[in-house]
Amino acid sequence: MWSRLTRGGDGLPREKVDAIVRLIDQYLSEEASLRNLQSDKQTIHPRDLPPDKREALIGEIFEILKDAQR
Repeated sequence: MWSRLTRGGDGLPREKVDAIVRLIDQYLSEEASLRNLQSDKQTIHPRDLPPDKREALIGEIFEILKDAQR
């Protein structure tokens, strides 16, 4: 999986991929706690986020990616 995301060293640096994964996890865990989801079987997907949070998440991901392209 890492080789697909980082393209064997030619793609995103691993630090950027880690930052994006942590960011997505943070958004999803916050939403899961708001909905009182507590078990592994009760999961949430990014498309389940409210539109404003989904747009904020996408914006933050693009900021991380923009920094990676410099």
